[in-house]
Amino acid sequence: MKLIGASVVITCDNNFTIIKDGGILFDNKKIIKVGKFSDLKKDKLEEVQFYNSCVITPALINSHIHFEFSKNHSMLKYGSFGEWLDSIMNNRDALMQDSTTHIKKAIKESMKSGVACVGAISSRAVDLDLLSQSELKVMFFNEIMGTNKDFFDKVKDDFNERVKKSKLLEDVNFKTAIALHSPYSLDIELAHYAIKKAIENKMLVSTHFLESKEELSWLESNSGYFKGFFKHFFHNDDAESHYSKDSFLELFKKCETLFVHCLYLNNDDWDRISKLKADIISCPRSNRLLNNRYFNFLKAKDYKFPLIIATDGKSSNNSLNMLDEARCALFAYEKYNINNLAREILLAMTKNPAKRLKFNNGIIEKGKASDFAIFYVDDINSAEQIALNFILQAREVEDLYINGKRIDIENV
Repeated sequence: MKLIGASVVITCDNNFTIIKDGGILFDNKKIIKVGKFSDLKKDKLEEVQFYNSCVITPALINSHIHFEFSKNHSMLKYGSFGEWLDSIMNNRDALMQDSTTHIKKAIKESMKSGVACVGAISSRAVDLDLLSQSELKVMFFNEIMGTNKDFFDKVKDDFNERVKKSKLLEDVNFKTAIALHSPYSLDIELAHYAIKKAIENKMLVSTHFLESKEELSWLESNSGYFKGFFKHFFHNDDAESHYSKDSFLELFKKCETLFVHCLYLNNDDWDRISKLKADIISCPRSNRLLNNRYFNFLKAKDYKFPLIIATDGKSSNNSLNMLDEARCALFAYEKYNINNLAREILLAMTKNPAKRLKFNNGIIEKGKASDFAIFYVDDINSAEQIALNFILQAREVEDLYINGKRIDIENV
């Protein structure tokens, strides 16, 4: 058994319990006991360490991230979704060059911000081996997209091969899942094919939905940006949406789903998603860069959706640092009490996504996985607004534990 403690332990449990001079007794599988550090000291402990002026939280969870686009820095255009997607299409080959090097850097960057668990969206599986060999806990979403019927057999074969390979790599820290890219990029035949596989194998599903006003116009009236998009990039003058909003949501009635973005929902959309076995993931910085808009968190609360935040990929973000994402969310919702919001944000990258990814982490309590992040926060010993000051001041981890093992991040 090992014992670590810190000036503050934020458990992220149902009561958002905070323990001053707290400690965690654990082994390589699970947490054994949580309480005051002084009460947990015992003989024959393998390791004992107390972190002064530090905060221990559950290791963070980044539930929606595209590692494959980690090369991007200044290659793409922001400010509108259409301009951004055009720049993706024009630079897609360059974005994938030297991908292994950049994915390794992205994994390290994630861990430095306290992340131990990810929902990785993968369209080509170039990140598969790197993630399966990493210390991270990974829900690996094999993404499917395609609108040209001439290539459906090839798309299915590629998709099946990626799913098969990822399932062969499954263990307690690596799980296989499925992602439907979006309603504008996926023919209904392929969507049904992927959903059937997800249901048969009881796999979690992810999909981007109503990320942009361009997508909204396409689903509602077959008009706007996507008419020109399909004509220019795919030489299709007669392209039409494969779905209405309702017919797309109907696909997910029998599977567990993570909807991502959801910036343009009306009341009927909210009501329909609330009746599915689903949660919604928000990516604040990505949404600001591509759509000048933030997820309607207050409306989500009306429908009892928990806040979940993630970074998205480097194609629509300037970093994969979850602490930076937390600070963005803190400033995005000016109508929400800032101390209450700070608590919601901490839960949005620990307890709330843990419910769907199912790695038994995200909370510091007896029986949960021994996954912790330790952050230095100056003067946290005397702080009264602990959650708020943690988000404002924490920059990167002092230490990261996954399955009770201290991770040597610099050498991952």
